Amino acid sequence: MPKTINQLFQALLILVLISALFSPNSVKAQSTGLKYTVLEGDSIDSIATAFRTTSYRIRRINYIPDLDYIYPGQKLLIPGFDDVEGEVIRVKQPFGNSLTGYFGSLHQPLSLLTRLNFITNVDQTWAGAPLYIMNTSTPYVKEIPVTEGLTGLETAAKLGLSKWTVAEYNDLPGPWMLMPNTLLWTPDASSVEGMQSDSASDMTVSPFPLLQGKTTEIITNAPAEGASLSGSLRMSINDSLGTDSNYTSTEFPLHFFSSDDGRMVALQGVHRFTKPGMAAMRITTTYPDGSTFSYQENLQVKTYDYGLGAPITVDESYIDSTVTVPEWEMIKIIYQEAPPTKEWTFGLADPSPSEGDWISRYGLLRSYNDSDYIYFHSGVDFAGNNSTPIFAAAAGTVVLAQDVEVRGGATIISHGRGVYTGYWHQSQIDVKVGDHVDAGQTIGMVGGTGRVTGAHLHFEVSVGGIQVDPLEWLQGMY
Repeated sequence: MPKTINQLFQALLILVLISALFSPNSVKAQSTGLKYTVLEGDSIDSIATAFRTTSYRIRRINYIPDLDYIYPGQKLLIPGFDDVEGEVIRVKQPFGNSLTGYFGSLHQPLSLLTRLNFITNVDQTWAGAPLYIMNTSTPYVKEIPVTEGLTGLETAAKLGLSKWTVAEYNDLPGPWMLMPNTLLWTPDASSVEGMQSDSASDMTVSPFPLLQGKTTEIITNAPAEGASLSGSLRMSINDSLGTDSNYTSTEFPLHFFSSDDGRMVALQGVHRFTKPGMAAMRITTTYPDGSTFSYQENLQVKTYDYGLGAPITVDESYIDSTVTVPEWEMIKIIYQEAPPTKEWTFGLADPSPSEGDWISRYGLLRSYNDSDYIYFHSGVDFAGNNSTPIFAAAAGTVVLAQDVEVRGGATIISHGRGVYTGYWHQSQIDVKVGDHVDAGQTIGMVGGTGRVTGAHLHFEVSVGGIQVDPLEWLQGMY
């Protein structure tokens, strides 16, 4: 009997040793390290790209036999982060906050966050971009802006804390780093635990990314009572009317106005010839005591393909820069004003009785007199003749009513908040500067004056000093 027990024990020992020999070396790695939960639409390749690794390494560390064998909800170990313990989740960089501001609000180590996202330059990121953060039980935090003219000591006093406590909570070397135009955070005792990773942002930008030739709508929460909001959007554009191939960094002011729901809204056009890439948005809050708080974030600009128009032949004087540039500069000055009263309701009405009868649309690249396609069509052309009336697209005030060289008989109406409509090539102008017109009122007649190849109405919409696609306005999108 003892001999049988001894043989059984030896057999069991041999089985344990054999099992150990054939067990994977990285069993421990299956339970420790950085984990990521697969989302709908993820693939091993996309996850590998996001974390700067390879599909092979992900498959090996997670014992995945098939390249396509992953599913939503599956937890994967991420190679290269063996020293990090926990779960990483994907979020979007929220609008209305800089990257450093958003990272600071998470109260997670900045070095870890920049490492997870492989960030070497914060100017290379943009609002709305995918980011990876740690899924933690860190409580919510209150955002405290340090305004201009407010010292770190005064900030701490207003919070009822010592300046050393504020510095420590925000991972600052010392209270001397409590500088104006930075954001600080303190624990919010009224909040529940859990990271708020998918909450509604305080700001929305639509459409996003920004698109060449389109109107951008920026909506944000209203500032504290007595405070005001202002801003700017800096884009690289080519507004040279074909005289130069270079882009120029140009800053456009953002005019914020109250919306019906109590929030603030600003409308800004994106130039048809805006360089794809980054546009810098800066928002400033001015408080009743005169102090200010500003932050900047990047927005992404993408190309929008409007197509090519047929080559056009015109008299050389109509593309002479000594004629075209001064006329455009004169009109740009008019477009810069932004009266506060909004005089349109839901978009704009058709300015022509030939509704939808367009003979040329916005954004088409154009060639004049065998030039390269260095021009673009800045509006929508409606068919008509000298007996076809032109209607005001919305109520507003006439700010231009005269004959000019390129645009011929021209009328411009201000509808408030930086929104203008232009009506070119008129044979007859029936209004004068200073007149207030109603939507649908006749303001003139279609004609063939200026740079044209035949009678028609060129209808233009300008938002924030930029000519934009009128069709979205005619469809009631704004």
